Amino acid sequence: MGIARDDWHRPSRAVNRTRRWQAVRLLAKRRDGFRCVVCGARGRLEVDHILPVRTHPDLGFQLSNLQTLCQSCHAGKTAEELGHG
Repeated sequence: MGIARDDWHRPSRAVNRTRRWQAVRLLAKRRDGFRCVVCGARGRLEVDHILPVRTHPDLGFQLSNLQTLCQSCHAGKTAEELGHG
């Protein structure tokens, strides 16, 4: 069981599809040394909103609200936020 594709709503989509996001995302990765801030992994990095866009849309582009995570750490954090952890 999972969430049907049509039922999945991503409030961060409006942020993540912009050129501004691409620039801020690169700044976050550089600041974090191109490593996951949780486990130190270097590959398959994603930039995470510490306070989610769905609850804090005003922080969508704030560098201080971003952290670099590997896919595994990001998936775990997101699952926990959604009550699946």
